[in-house]
Amino acid sequence: AHPLTDMESNIVSSPLSHTPLQQSRPSRSESVGDTERALNDVLEDIPLGVFHYRLLAICGMSFMSDAMEVSLLSFMSTCVGIEWDLKDHEIALIAALVFAGILMGSLFWGPVADIYGRKLSFIWGAAIIIVGGFASALVQNYTSLVIFRALVGFGVGGITVPFDLLAEFMPKSHRGQFLMYIEYFWTLGSMFVAAAAWICLSVYGWRVLTFVTAIPVTISLVFSIIYLPESPRWLLVQGRTKEAEDIVKLAASVNGHWLSEFTLKPTVEEEAEKEVSVLEFLKPEHIQITLPLWVVWLGFGFTYYGVILFVARLFQHEGDDDDNPTCDFNYDEIFVSAVAEVVGVSLTAFVIDRWGRVGTQSSLYIGAGIAVLCMGLQLPGSALTAVSIVARFTAMGAASATWVATPELYDTKMRATAHAVANSISHLGGFLCPFLIDSTRVSDTTIGIIMAAVNITAGVCVLFLPETLGADLDSGIPRTKMSLQMKPL
Repeated sequence: AHPLTDMESNIVSSPLSHTPLQQSRPSRSESVGDTERALNDVLEDIPLGVFHYRLLAICGMSFMSDAMEVSLLSFMSTCVGIEWDLKDHEIALIAALVFAGILMGSLFWGPVADIYGRKLSFIWGAAIIIVGGFASALVQNYTSLVIFRALVGFGVGGITVPFDLLAEFMPKSHRGQFLMYIEYFWTLGSMFVAAAAWICLSVYGWRVLTFVTAIPVTISLVFSIIYLPESPRWLLVQGRTKEAEDIVKLAASVNGHWLSEFTLKPTVEEEAEKEVSVLEFLKPEHIQITLPLWVVWLGFGFTYYGVILFVARLFQHEGDDDDNPTCDFNYDEIFVSAVAEVVGVSLTAFVIDRWGRVGTQSSLYIGAGIAVLCMGLQLPGSALTAVSIVARFTAMGAASATWVATPELYDTKMRATAHAVANSISHLGGFLCPFLIDSTRVSDTTIGIIMAAVNITAGVCVLFLPETLGADLDSGIPRTKMSLQMKPL
């Protein structure tokens, strides 16, 4: 099969499509004379097929990068610290600068995606991750390592873009389902790093592990250059209606479905300003959502990433001689803990359309708080493994629900920036947690208490957000309908 060519101008069947291109029966909304249609209606008429799952795979492999880079840190920082005889604060700084890079990248890539398009932001973010990742495996000194890890973080800061692109391309009837599917790529990233460390860390060292970690996002970049479409919602907001129509027809043709002739209705946002300032989210009409949402993301970043580092701390082999620690871990326990994230995503997928976005997040954040508190109680081996599994899958489940709900809270003109800023807030929490968890001066019990308090705070703040189950991405959010009623500011 050869790459798609001239598809945007000549809508033909994709060579990768498994379904022959055929005329489908027009839907009710495709009746004669009804040629101007809303984007949501057209997307609903396109059956799920190769196009949707290919888009999911491309976005998913890029989305894996955050989980992989954080999981890598739990191994890299320890092994580099031993190999180069680093002090506690130097070890913590390796992880902290990755999170600092992600924070800066989030603030950069979100506005880029809103102004210049989702695809451009996606491709350049992935390219930076690749350069920084492979360079990190080749460095010979501490300074170069932290610089390239910060560069990786800057690229990872753009991972909200593929998530939002997928959300904007999916019809409302399947959006929640596919946004949960992409979360499985996150868990796959955690499992991939844990398995790779188990296989090669003791034999080949941290450099090979670092190199291997950059491979999935490299594959994603190649396929995104060839197959990734621009978001039709973003194109409509920019007034580029013809391009949006061509991409929608492309999606239908790849899935073996013909659409009757139509023109897309302009969105209510088409005349809006193209540039969105971070200060926009602090205006009275948005601050009711902004404040509790940012607290939730801060808590998510501190505790989810903290759980990963905490698990590595609790299951690290210190060696028989305290003066000669080894770069060795209980790999089987860490891998089982990573696999537990699959349970978290599956649980969230099952309940998120039953309990709603708010109920799912609140329940899981509070559950994670209780579990991580137990992790700090110096439990025996089997009990510690059990509570670490519960902490991992509840933290992952809560984070997944937050990722799904956040793009539903904002309109298209500001969605990528809003999601990116929220993601940057989470990595502020990620920046702080290594200084707590990598410190030998702080006890496991104290770590558990602090992380539990942050989790429970996030679970309470979720209750001040509106429920977005079934929300139309183009219609705006009824911001007065908070789960806990708040007076307008």
